[in-house]
Amino acid sequence: MKRVLITGATGFTGRHACRRFADAGWEVVAVASGRGLLPEETAAPRGAKTIRWTGCDLTDREAVRGLIRETSPDALLHLAGQNAVDRSWREPDLTLAVNALSTVYLLEAMRERRKDGRSLVVGSMLREPPESCPHPYSYSKFVQVSSALAWHRWYGMEVVVAEPSNLIGPGGSGGICGKIARWAAQAERGGSSTASEVPPFRLSSLTERRDYLDVRDAVNAYEILLREGQAGMPYAVESGTMRSLEEIRAEFGRIASVPLHWEVGSAAAAGESPRPRDCSPVRSLGWSPAIPFSESVRDALEEERGRYRERREERAE
Repeated sequence: MKRVLITGATGFTGRHACRRFADAGWEVVAVASGRGLLPEETAAPRGAKTIRWTGCDLTDREAVRGLIRETSPDALLHLAGQNAVDRSWREPDLTLAVNALSTVYLLEAMRERRKDGRSLVVGSMLREPPESCPHPYSYSKFVQVSSALAWHRWYGMEVVVAEPSNLIGPGGSGGICGKIARWAAQAERGGSSTASEVPPFRLSSLTERRDYLDVRDAVNAYEILLREGQAGMPYAVESGTMRSLEEIRAEFGRIASVPLHWEVGSAAAAGESPRPRDCSPVRSLGWSPAIPFSESVRDALEEERGRYRERREERAE
């Protein structure tokens, strides 16, 4: 059994990745990378018997070296990061340290200890050339991915890069579908009379289009890329279908048990929609998305409903 070290294991994608890799036969070392977060305070995916937890501040060079030395992984899946654009404006230095410097520390530690190991660094579809970066977040992802590819080029390391689109599904996503799911569950909580009392959800427009991929499909792609991806290559990972904010609104409206109230900005204020990317490289490895958009939305909303039910039960005890 091969051992994989998964950073960001307590996050939205990380929890799904731990389950996927364990189910696929890997021995998983899950890293709770938030400073001050103890491994025992995190919940391992149910039924995952080959997962062991550890903690590490990934912005601490010596701590990272110790982590790799102690765990000696065959492979690294680097998911940890600071993914909020608004926070990157307030804390550009921390964003660069968390997204870029931690990647360098991990790859250098792997080179020192397990140069023959494989690493998958998960970047962002928002990566831009430095002169075009619209915010500190995108710049940090440019540096992260550039560093990952450079460690392959300079040292011959087996480093692969994945650049996913907007990930959705159950697990508490911080993206727009996750936010809507939490808001819709709150609106449903007290029935139709309460729904009208919940503030409307604001959409910048109805015309902006994005690619949305279920997080469970994404981690399936990561497992394939870590095993079979070509080193030194960035892989776009997305569904291949661009969806408008109007489609998202309609889907949540269809499955919610109460009317949902929205506030919509003008089309003139709509942000620029990105172009679809070429996913043929990852598809050539046998991967394709399997979970329909409607199922991703339904699962996300149902999970949020479950959280409200659990809270009611706890208050009733």
